[in-house]
Amino acid sequence: MPKATETNPKYSREELISNAEVLFGVKPEVLAGALYGNDRKEFTIDEMRQLIKAFLERRVS
Repeated sequence: MPKATETNPKYSREELISNAEVLFGVKPEVLAGALYGNDRKEFTIDEMRQLIKAFLERRVS
């Protein structure tokens, strides 16, 4: 559930993952990869978009 006191509401990892295709146009697995190693429990939509972008642009070695 979003926090009402902030201008940009934060959503739980679970909410974002379950709505990944609608919100970001990616599969839930992409969000799981973008969140790997991140211990935060809540994110704004913009924060998640930045994490997804960084994950998708990461160089594979």
